[in-house]
Amino acid sequence: MSSAPTLQSRRALYIGGLDPLVTEPVLRAAFIPFGPIAHIDIPMDYAAGTHKGFAFLEFSSGEDAQEAIYNMDGAELFGKS
Repeated sequence: MSSAPTLQSRRALYIGGLDPLVTEPVLRAAFIPFGPIAHIDIPMDYAAGTHKGFAFLEFSSGEDAQEAIYNMDGAELFGKS
């Protein structure tokens, strides 16, 4: 079994430390400059009525994902990085 990352894993990003005000349209607007986004998943905490503070974002290409990492790593969104 190969330990090389799959194509999908090179396109998908974990985005942590999200402010409760961050929504899918906000994430899309922040990351769309780096390339087409295939999918955004923001897991919800249904008991609290908010998201869990993290998201998964998948780009159409690995190069776009790498560009997003290079430009957004450590960036602030709604005052949180």
